[in-house]
Amino acid sequence: MKIPVRTPQLTVGAQVLNRPTSHDDSPMPALALPPLHTRMLSIRLAWGEGGALAAEGRIVDIRKRGLVPLLGKLQGPGIVHDMAVAVRLRGDDLEIESIEPRMAAYPFAPRQQTGGEACPDILGRVQGLRGAVLGDAYDARLVGEIGGPRGCFHVSTLLRLLGPAVREAVARDRDRRSHAATPVAGTPVFARSVIIDGVRGEGLGLALRGILFDLDYVPGADALPIEEEMAESFEANADVEIEVPEMTIAAASGRVRRGGHAIDRPGEWTPVPRIEELAGLTMYKGYTAEVQRRFADSDQPLALQHLLFMMAPALIQCMPSLMDEVAWQPRRAESSRGAVDSCHMWRADGPLMRA
Repeated sequence: MKIPVRTPQLTVGAQVLNRPTSHDDSPMPALALPPLHTRMLSIRLAWGEGGALAAEGRIVDIRKRGLVPLLGKLQGPGIVHDMAVAVRLRGDDLEIESIEPRMAAYPFAPRQQTGGEACPDILGRVQGLRGAVLGDAYDARLVGEIGGPRGCFHVSTLLRLLGPAVREAVARDRDRRSHAATPVAGTPVFARSVIIDGVRGEGLGLALRGILFDLDYVPGADALPIEEEMAESFEANADVEIEVPEMTIAAASGRVRRGGHAIDRPGEWTPVPRIEELAGLTMYKGYTAEVQRRFADSDQPLALQHLLFMMAPALIQCMPSLMDEVAWQPRRAESSRGAVDSCHMWRADGPLMRA
């Protein structure tokens, strides 16, 4: 997929997306790229009571167009997922002492078509992560407890981002804290925001724009003036064009920058040519492993890889917003072929697959 080459051009981050025009070749405004979907993920880390660490994560999906019939439930534009976890961590190895998930918005409520099942039914399994540590075995433990048909795909996506982000943030905080006083409960440590926007290109093509922003706080930030709270920041942008239905990356680009203690002096943006090498990959099974392989010897922070990882599930969320362009019969938000065993609601022997 290539967004049509016309003038004028629309600059999005490091990449120039060629803006489509009307049939009479008169320029169309930038908003002529129809918005499809926005996914937001956030991580917040602060000190809790008694020297524990409190981490909170949230994932929100906003569908921006179309009417999607979903097994007896009509979904228009708006929030389709709003899920969160609160995690309490103890000790130098960051052991999960408690974990509390919640779902404010989710696609499947108890209905005849779901056999009376609903998305929140599986939340109890998240308690299997108690006692896990945010170390090298964390991902395997996550998959074993709530991966695929054993849990919720969106909650596991959020926790997959939370684990390494918190582990790295704590390591940086410890390096800064060598002579700092005992942390006060409520003092912020770290914040991460990931926002991925999907827009429609030519035909069924898609373009994704992802941003990641990491903010590290100075130890004792709660007692400092706001302009002195930030220890450092890291930003990453990535723009990806996708060919549908192959889900192949047609073009990609990205850039990063860092900020220091003075919030009024951000660093310069630096292109990351290696992101361009993702062109040709399929953004489906095996994509995450391939990104890891290609960045294995990179000097870029792991946060950049985390942004690239998060773009694949965001792509899947864009697909229902293409409903108007696809004569799917019956019209539905999910494809059983692609969704099977992606979560407990779509497990191979579940009521949705039988339906």
